[in-house]
Amino acid sequence: MKILFVCTGNTCRSPMAEGLFRSEMEQRGFENIMCQSAGLSAHNGDRPSENAVLACREVGVDISGHIARSFTPDEIDIWDIYFTMSKTHAYILSQAGVPAERIYVPHYIEDPFGGDLETYRRVRDKIRTALVEFERFLGF
Repeated sequence: MKILFVCTGNTCRSPMAEGLFRSEMEQRGFENIMCQSAGLSAHNGDRPSENAVLACREVGVDISGHIARSFTPDEIDIWDIYFTMSKTHAYILSQAGVPAERIYVPHYIEDPFGGDLETYRRVRDKIRTALVEFERFLGF
């Protein structure tokens, strides 16, 4: 299974979700799951937000090596499931040609960009809760 986590800039929410999900899958021994993240308005090559790195590091997940990238319609057929951070992201993906049945929309996950570490911790924890629901949805 191939999963793409999608947000706006690919420096906060989606890299956090990717790192947290990958860590969980590795701990549980799932080897046939591939995941990445991308932004709908990302600047290719940007580094993750410092507070995103710190918030993930606090729970044993290292996303410091992440490099932001922009989603392109060329990759639509690569991904089985698109995990978005908002209904707006889902709408943009559907307009780009992603079939609705391949888009997963959790409860809205706010954009912490520019926020303090506590803001990033709240978002991290909301992502973790959303990932538990997502894993149930996937049947894990």
